[in-house]
Amino acid sequence: MKEVKFEGPISFWRYRPVLPPVKEAVSLGEGGTPLWVSERLGSDLELENLKLKDETRNPTSSFKDRSASLIVSDAVGRGFDTLVSATSGNHGASLAAYSAKEGLTCHLIVPSNMDIGKLAQMIAYDAEVDTAGDNIEHAISQTVGLVERTGWYQATTELNPLSTEALKTISYELAEQGDPPDWVVVAMGSGQTFHAVWKGFKELEEMGTLTKMPRLIGVQAEGCSPITDAFSQGDVEPSKLEAAETVAKAIFYSEPRYGSAALEALKESDGISVTVTDDEMLRYGKEIARLEGIFAEPASAAAVACLPRLRDEGIIDPKDSIISLITSSGLKTNDIFQSLSSRRRSPGLGSKLATKEHLLKNISRSKTYGYELWKGMGKKMTLGAIYQHLSDLEEKGLIVSHR
Repeated sequence: MKEVKFEGPISFWRYRPVLPPVKEAVSLGEGGTPLWVSERLGSDLELENLKLKDETRNPTSSFKDRSASLIVSDAVGRGFDTLVSATSGNHGASLAAYSAKEGLTCHLIVPSNMDIGKLAQMIAYDAEVDTAGDNIEHAISQTVGLVERTGWYQATTELNPLSTEALKTISYELAEQGDPPDWVVVAMGSGQTFHAVWKGFKELEEMGTLTKMPRLIGVQAEGCSPITDAFSQGDVEPSKLEAAETVAKAIFYSEPRYGSAALEALKESDGISVTVTDDEMLRYGKEIARLEGIFAEPASAAAVACLPRLRDEGIIDPKDSIISLITSSGLKTNDIFQSLSSRRRSPGLGSKLATKEHLLKNISRSKTYGYELWKGMGKKMTLGAIYQHLSDLEEKGLIVSHR
């Protein structure tokens, strides 16, 4: 691969020469996210050269804006007016935003345990949201049938290769933001982001623009770790899980479609794969916010939560240069809010969020009315309180009522 000259400021579309061609770029200002030197967090972790790649600075506060920008650009260029996607949250919120910009109809199929912040974004961007089962695999299967019946554009990140091409630009940015690190840490769900980051580094190596290749660390939730389990066993295919559970819904994939590609990337990069507990993700989500001013969702915090153990085990040296990828904002998730609500400075926050979340979930399934919602809540609060919550949601543009 010949070296390519990029023009313009560091941003997603700066790397258009190495992206699949599209007629017109649909953009909300994605990419070009900062790489922060994390002195306070690094000192706390006894690591001298820790940096955070802050993807929360994207337009919808998630790295998935990169994928959505390229996918919607492709859909528009090919004349589609409707797209459909299965999503566990971030990708759907991003697609909804970019579809809204271009006037496309955006159908999203989501698991029943959707994070309230991500669901709120989808609704605000006027997406049509349907629930399918309790995991992302059910949702993905449903989109396949929908595309066959309707001819809509398939925008599911696991089924559209443009997602990989878009996410590899993270590596291109890192290469221009400083010397190559010793380690790059990425949380893994489907394995696609991990695969894409490594693909980007390999392309840069082929161009001759890297002085060295980083080693990769893949992190999964302890309760859902099919890729890490396979890595530990020396397998080339992800393990099959009979049961899985984690608060980190963004990486809750029991059947990772890019698991094999992620395992190959681990091998090629001489990398390692580890797990972290839900408690560790929640705790380090708060530590990243407290020490660096970046509010990371649990899945993102996994890329930091794994570091103390790796340091203690001697796998990483305190002087090694490390970049952890912070993929999405904690403002989008439920569990980080609920863990914060136990603090005296935010009394009642958890219960208020839980009530609004319950109402939004019920309303997203079908049209309903206040009295029916009150009965569904077990009449545990006054009917007036239910209507106050509904009024709050309507004022924020999350629901619409009519007589």
